[in-house]
Amino acid sequence: MPQVLLRPTWPEDLEFVTRLERDLANRDSIGQWTDAGHLAAIAAENAREHWVIESGGARAGYLIAFDCREHGTGFYVKRLLVADKERGIGSAALRQFDERVLALPGVPCVWLIVREWNTRAQRVYANLGFERFDPSLEERPRFDAIGEGPRDGSFRMRLSR
Repeated sequence: MPQVLLRPTWPEDLEFVTRLERDLANRDSIGQWTDAGHLAAIAAENAREHWVIESGGARAGYLIAFDCREHGTGFYVKRLLVADKERGIGSAALRQFDERVLALPGVPCVWLIVREWNTRAQRVYANLGFERFDPSLEERPRFDAIGEGPRDGSFRMRLSR
């Protein structure tokens, strides 16, 4: 697995982040945020974390997560995107992120939402230990409180402590 560094995203990284997100190769598989949305996450508003992934000393991608500890649902990985796919950079970054947050108090799991057609991402997540899960009706409001619920054609995956 390649060596990666996760560092907080800086406002001067915005152009890199939005260029990667809005690239035609990525547009259909990832949500689109406004510049203001990214800047709010970079400023750590609303329990959001925004990270740049570096590999070989260069920006290689980004990761956005929501801290959901106040709801008892750990951390929600909202978005993970790398420029060069199939090189293990995204896997290495997610593993590093998972290890960091699962070591924090009050973090029972890391979870995300994946599209059913995105079998490549599902394999990556499964190889890191994530499993598909559907919260019970009683649990669902806690998982939906900070992140949206899965839309049609997508489902949750979770890595437990």
